[in-house]
Amino acid sequence: MNLSDVFTEVAHKNLVAVDLPNSGSHQHELNGVAALKGLFGTDAETRGRISWHCFTDDQEPTQEDNAFSFYDARAKTADKTGRSEWRFYYYGKFLSCGRVGDLLVLVRSAADRYYGLIFQSGSAWQRAAQELFGLRECGASFDTIPRRTLDSQRFELLRQQILAELDLGLDLPVAASDEELMLKQFGRTFPTTREMAAFARTQVETDFRRTDETLGRWLEREEQLFRALENVIIRERLVKNFATVDEFIQYSLSVQNRRKSRMGFALQNHLAELFTRLGLRFTPQARTEASNKPDFIFPGELEYHDATFNATLLVMLGVKSTCIDRWRQVLTEADRITQKHLCTLEAGISTKQTDEMRRQQLTLVVPMGLHSTYTTNQLQQMLCVAEFVKLVSDRQSKEA
Repeated sequence: MNLSDVFTEVAHKNLVAVDLPNSGSHQHELNGVAALKGLFGTDAETRGRISWHCFTDDQEPTQEDNAFSFYDARAKTADKTGRSEWRFYYYGKFLSCGRVGDLLVLVRSAADRYYGLIFQSGSAWQRAAQELFGLRECGASFDTIPRRTLDSQRFELLRQQILAELDLGLDLPVAASDEELMLKQFGRTFPTTREMAAFARTQVETDFRRTDETLGRWLEREEQLFRALENVIIRERLVKNFATVDEFIQYSLSVQNRRKSRMGFALQNHLAELFTRLGLRFTPQARTEASNKPDFIFPGELEYHDATFNATLLVMLGVKSTCIDRWRQVLTEADRITQKHLCTLEAGISTKQTDEMRRQQLTLVVPMGLHSTYTTNQLQQMLCVAEFVKLVSDRQSKEA
């Protein structure tokens, strides 16, 4: 699957004062340059709804839906002058949440839904958005990403994670062949997370010399297969309808909760398999103080509770697919280990958050494929998966 399977048109620019309500613009309009003509079309006036989203590092993302129109302001005189003047008019004042220099991305999804995405300048969100859409340069006027570029950019783990964090509610395309494969393997029931992870690994050729790439490909393939089976099961459930609104809401929540929890378990399962294949000794879900159960203790639970075992050779790894509000949970899970490690799939955590993690003696472990969403300074304070494996291997080689 490529990026064009998710977004069919993408236009982008850096916001300037004249774009912003109450900062230079009072018209709620953006000039309909060529990039927007490709987005909305010019066969006739386009009216619809656009889902606005604003992403900043210092607060939760905000969202609002409003109407818009893309029209030719000279349509009534076009026959006489031959000139056209296309404009994008949006209702409401959502763009007022933006600031000069912020990144604005307007997109049309494969389902013909429109989104307006505002990313704070210099933020982790902006870095993630640039990686998602493959943006290297952006100016004060709208530019478009050519269709051939969207076709060439694979929708791999990095983009999957960024899109999940944006939480746009997009319906991702599913391969019919994957639906058939999952139905043949598991029928119309969800397998356990271990079963799903194990089956996904059978679908991927692995090279353990490329540790981070192997983990990424396992996770990516499991996500594809999970979505395929989920697509079948949910589609068939919707056909049966719901007796009450509450029944529908309860089912919807169960779908969302399954999606959120599954990725964390997938990451744990694949890491355990990776550590085993690479010859590391560990105990998953080991018990430490106060019945805490960190995800991984190296070399194991017995050594952790052995007072004569050198504590500097112990390593603890927590696992959280997303960790912005949850990373502090691992700080108290292993008192004997001063420097904690946390593996996450979160793309582009803010520098404020990673600075605090460093002060709390927590080192992030992030697959190499996600490193492009972090700053150079942040990367100096974190490990990729291969580097973490080497750290553990070196310590285990020093055991008496």
